[in-house]
Amino acid sequence: MTSNKKVIISLSIIGLLLVSLAISYAYFSAKITNNESESTVVATAAYLELTFIDGSPEINASNILPGWSASKTFSVQNTGENTAYYVLKITDINNPFVYGGISYKIESSDGGANVDLDTLPLADMPVSGPIEIPVNTTHNYTITTYYNELEESQMQDLGKSFSYTVSIEAVYKKEIQYIEDLVDLSNEVNNGDKYEHTWFVLTRDLDFNSDESYKNANNTTTYGDYNGNGTVESIKTELTTGRGFIPIGTTTSNIFYGSFDGYNHRLDNIYIKNNQSSIAQLGLFGVVTNMTISNFSISGEIQSETVANIGGIIGASYISSGTVINNCHNDVNIESKSNKQYVGGLTGGGSSNSKIVIRKSSNNGIIKGSNATGGLIGYNNGILIIENSYNTGNIENSIGPYAGGILGRSNATTNITNIYNSYNSGTIKTSFASTSAIGGIIGCAIGNGSIKNNYNEGEIISSVNTTDDYDFAMGGIIGQIYEGTYEIGNCYNTANVTGNNRVGGIIGSISHVTLKASNNYNTGSIKSTMKNSSYETSVGGFMGYQFDTTNSYILNFYNTGTISSKLHAGGVIGKHRYGTATILNSYNIGNTTGNTHAGGLIGFMNKSSTKLYVNNFYSVGVSNNYNLFYKSDNGTSSLTNSYCLNTKAPSNISNVGTSLSSEYIASPEFVNLLNQNKRNINLSSIDASLASYELSDWKYDAEKGYPVLDN
Repeated sequence: MTSNKKVIISLSIIGLLLVSLAISYAYFSAKITNNESESTVVATAAYLELTFIDGSPEINASNILPGWSASKTFSVQNTGENTAYYVLKITDINNPFVYGGISYKIESSDGGANVDLDTLPLADMPVSGPIEIPVNTTHNYTITTYYNELEESQMQDLGKSFSYTVSIEAVYKKEIQYIEDLVDLSNEVNNGDKYEHTWFVLTRDLDFNSDESYKNANNTTTYGDYNGNGTVESIKTELTTGRGFIPIGTTTSNIFYGSFDGYNHRLDNIYIKNNQSSIAQLGLFGVVTNMTISNFSISGEIQSETVANIGGIIGASYISSGTVINNCHNDVNIESKSNKQYVGGLTGGGSSNSKIVIRKSSNNGIIKGSNATGGLIGYNNGILIIENSYNTGNIENSIGPYAGGILGRSNATTNITNIYNSYNSGTIKTSFASTSAIGGIIGCAIGNGSIKNNYNEGEIISSVNTTDDYDFAMGGIIGQIYEGTYEIGNCYNTANVTGNNRVGGIIGSISHVTLKASNNYNTGSIKSTMKNSSYETSVGGFMGYQFDTTNSYILNFYNTGTISSKLHAGGVIGKHRYGTATILNSYNIGNTTGNTHAGGLIGFMNKSSTKLYVNNFYSVGVSNNYNLFYKSDNGTSSLTNSYCLNTKAPSNISNVGTSLSSEYIASPEFVNLLNQNKRNINLSSIDASLASYELSDWKYDAEKGYPVLDN
């Protein structure tokens, strides 16, 4: 965005933007009762009160500009008879602003928690670990909220408002000082203790292979044959051989309800090797609900030969849980030998109606997969929100159909999958010789989602060279979207994607979907290796294949990668079959090669109900067939202000765009023409739901020698 545009946007916000920041006015009478565990708080009458020092609990501000901030003060007081613990939470979030536009900071100078400047979360979550508050003590706080000045357009913030609530929750605190503390916790949870409202804190780095991490590494009397190999050995040997560590919560009958703060410590060399069908969830924590785990790194090895959901940290989130994974990092190498369940670097996934939030977290371990395999999470069957997270670990899936650098699969039309500011750089390989969906961010997406500000730079490879017409879908961002509504914005792929019959730089294939895609691009080489050229091998810079009742809007897209296919190849879409595709303000300079149908815009368009609308598009990519597209079967197409070099037209197309010389395309005059065309496009008249979107300006790139988008 230029500085002039910023000024215009700032001025246009005046008088249009109403912001109401609400911080809850709450009297907390959170009674802490004693627990049978001796190390837990033994208070029977601790009361916490949250009040506002400066009166009203709300900040009401209107007509704010980027750079605005405002503060409130509040206090937490223990009026009871015993020391207590609490966590600060941000809840009731309503934030439709540009992501990253709203941030906050919490400060305390008298024993309370300090929260560094951070983006307002997308979902409710604790923002502190357990805070100790002695009797007759008051913690005073200042919370400051900021409306940030971003380097991107904030026009969509006009007229909107945001709000959120700050509250406290009384908790117990229990320390983890030794490996044996984890073993004891596992035994207690698997024998029925839930540990609701209890926060476990890691007091130091622990290593399963280090004697110093144990109370007594040579202990042979307390835990017996823990690893199930038939021999009683030292606890250190028991935990690092045989079946190793038993997860904290192994089944849906023994669920962990507590939370865990690692205080930026590490847990290294965990070892779990499961061959028991009775243990169906594998990770440090097996089955959890309403859990927060934060500030923690883990390494080691987990293997399963039976049906199991596996994560380096959490196997599965159960029931309608609000599981939060915040600032957690996995280096555990994971392998599943069953194709029935779900595997992820952080968590296998969630049950029906679950809610999972992943923030500032990563996977660096090697993940060898199952039915659905993801760098961070294998499976989503509810609400999933991922922010500022990444995967660098290589992913292999030879026994299941779905794999993604961040998420393997979402699977319900009621799902919501929102992924922001995240990326994959790990290589993703599949050798599963049947229907499959593989993506740099998501393998298969069903339901509704918002995928924004993400990228993939990890190579995506299928080693399946089959002559069978399986439904393979591979994309730099998403392999397949099936049913629902998705937004994909400010995403890009720079890696090579090598697949079979439906391959795309951004998406492999879509069907039964309303798709709104803006400001995306591909620079990777996208190709099909299908042996049998009589089958549909559709490859596109944006999307390989669009079919069925689908309505897609593609705005401000460009492709510079080479596109090659045995059959259909397109700079934007490989094959368009059924539904409506609208392509606006975009370009292709990648070479496209197909045996019969190749074009700088679309390789092949068929079926009479298929509709295509294009405005302000150009292609200078060399095509061995047609410079814009090939079309058949009497579908409806409208190409407005569409340009290419040396147009070659098939016999059944009357309008294939305007042929221009390379000298004119490289001129300032052509840039001016594209910008004028852009100004004449009214997005609201195309679809009212596009009113908040913007078409990018064009500028001349002297180094590249052609016009580019100023995204």
